Amino acid sequence: MIRTLDLQGYRGFESFGLSDLKRVNLLVGKNNCGKTTILEAIDFLISKGNPTVLSRSAHRRGEIGPLRGTKQSSPHGQEMLPDVSHLFFGRRLKPGATFRISSNDDIGMLLIEILSLPEAERALGLLGLEGTQQTSFFADDLDPEPTQAFRITSNVPDWFHVSPVADGGLLYLSRSVRSSSSASGHVPEVPPVEFLTSDSLQLDSMRDMWDKVLAEGREPEVIDAMKVLERNLDSIHFLTGDAYRRTSGGVLLGSRKNSRRVPLGSFGDGMRRLLALSVSLVQTTNGFLLIDEIDTGLHFSAMEEMWKLVVSTARQSNVQVFATTHSYDCIQGLAALVESTTEFAPEVSVQKVENSLPKAVSLDAGQVQVAVRQDIEVR
Repeated sequence: MIRTLDLQGYRGFESFGLSDLKRVNLLVGKNNCGKTTILEAIDFLISKGNPTVLSRSAHRRGEIGPLRGTKQSSPHGQEMLPDVSHLFFGRRLKPGATFRISSNDDIGMLLIEILSLPEAERALGLLGLEGTQQTSFFADDLDPEPTQAFRITSNVPDWFHVSPVADGGLLYLSRSVRSSSSASGHVPEVPPVEFLTSDSLQLDSMRDMWDKVLAEGREPEVIDAMKVLERNLDSIHFLTGDAYRRTSGGVLLGSRKNSRRVPLGSFGDGMRRLLALSVSLVQTTNGFLLIDEIDTGLHFSAMEEMWKLVVSTARQSNVQVFATTHSYDCIQGLAALVESTTEFAPEVSVQKVENSLPKAVSLDAGQVQVAVRQDIEVR
């Protein structure tokens, strides 16, 4: 479990820290203060520096640019590559630029550096990566042409990742050079992690998650989680016909009180959101769930029940949750939960994010209750 997080030179944070993190952590703050950035940093850190995590973040944000094809006009077409210049504080992309993400816990640290091509060649040569690998890495048939290198290192012994990068920031993952720990022979295993966004509410995304739940035989756990909100629920069914995949339908809920299964849509978009939360929590057992705008699609009156689902299932499945919100109703719902269910109080924290400060303001359950009672603005 992550108890502390430190960001140095990452995106809009020159230097920023979070402390006193709990099992369930709600990140609050003004627009553009860096809440989503923190979720992305955690995702990258947990992955032990997997560059595909950075690529997914770039595509979510639209921080991408076209690979125009090789100088020999090979069929790359308009493949979109991640633009990593946005990852560095001040968007400074030049040799010597760095950012660092770390934790005092077992999760460890990541260091990302921009190297000149000669520096990268020397570093790779020292590590014995010569011949065809090195030649293909710096091949000059790409447009725009690579001029620098993007190196990822971590606390994992003998592991690194180096990719060429163009002046504008486009990262060539297909030309990466990687090394694995000589002891294990592969990149270390990482805990399960799910990054839940508003797009995760789409049924195609939910079907993919549900398929994994079915393959592992864990659908009873999802049903138990959903019973927090619908106590008579006894089954969930995703219909497989092509016609259903082209519409917003295709999920039926079965109830002990009704012999007829009812479409999920009959319960409103809120239930769809709660199903996505439930599936994600079960799917990330012994791992991490990152949720951007956790209250999306939910009425203020459902906030306490939503938090009850999240905290109770996170405890049962041993999941650490990081979520963001702009909603005061969402904070009030969390305060109401820890007041009505005191056993949940040690499990939650609210972290107020302000990128002009050196660290987040951490509020425990008791302080959140006081703030709500006295109508103190904590967003």
